[in-house]
Amino acid sequence: MEWFMVALGGGIGAVLRFSVIQLILKIQSQTFWATLIVNLIGSFFMGITMHHVLISSQLHQFFTIGVLGGFTTFSTFAFDLVTLVEKKEWVTTSIYMVINLLGGILAFIFGWLL
Repeated sequence: MEWFMVALGGGIGAVLRFSVIQLILKIQSQTFWATLIVNLIGSFFMGITMHHVLISSQLHQFFTIGVLGGFTTFSTFAFDLVTLVEKKEWVTTSIYMVINLLGGILAFIFGWLL
């Protein structure tokens, strides 16, 4: 049952990430902004979830490992960084990296405190 809950949540998270990316691409043509938004949202909800471990083990596995694991994406963050470096967009690369890392930590803390 645990594997099923994680797989189901992961599928839902991946579809949610894809939907957010498609929505943002209608507004902004560069995908790294979508990755940033997804990671910040995911960090925020991870903070809420990890602080309030009042939920059942299955729900915890479904949401934190499954949904949030499928929703957020470190590998795309790394790919976006390399792409920006290759384009020699140094300022954008620096801002993107700092906002993703520090913003993710701050979003997690905010969720935790909420």
